[in-house]
Amino acid sequence: MITPDPKGVFINVPFDDRYEPMFITLVGTLVFLRQEPHCVLEVRERGDGRLARIFALMQSCRMSIHDISRAGVPARFNMPFELGLACAIKLADPAAYEVFLLDAKPFRVDRNLSDYKGRDPLIHGGSCDGMVACLLDAFEPAAGTPADFRRAARVLRKSAGLMKQQMKSPSLFRPSLFRALIVVAMQIARDHEFLDVR
Repeated sequence: MITPDPKGVFINVPFDDRYEPMFITLVGTLVFLRQEPHCVLEVRERGDGRLARIFALMQSCRMSIHDISRAGVPARFNMPFELGLACAIKLADPAAYEVFLLDAKPFRVDRNLSDYKGRDPLIHGGSCDGMVACLLDAFEPAAGTPADFRRAARVLRKSAGLMKQQMKSPSLFRPSLFRALIVVAMQIARDHEFLDVR
């Protein structure tokens, strides 16, 4: 049995150009809130499929965040599939695992995912500022105001653009850039005094 990291958060989001600013904001804000984001970018393909390793990574975290705002047309099955895996972990030990659902529009999950009905998703409205607000609702900040978190997320988005240029990559959704994003987010968190500076 895997002992989950109490700060570990598995994130399950769409990996495309339009979502990239939201992804950066999500990862950064989690770091600013003293959490440790993880995602499928850490699970390398070895020719034997990634499902077991994705499931193990989810189990190694205390919670997961699933953004189903883009699961519509064209159909994107990975997001609801991974949400189902997270729900299985939660059902096996309800006190040991938390699942947060993000969406852009209220009440849509009741229509599109009726088995999940009765749980309130966090609604970000499709904006980076909305993402920050959702995460501040879900986690207790140790320091900083909402404006501080929004400002820090803007700095991180600008830094991510520079990282992509340096890597000569059109996309941030690469393992090396995900690792670099977390390092930069931690530095910004220290600069904004979200983390203890020692």
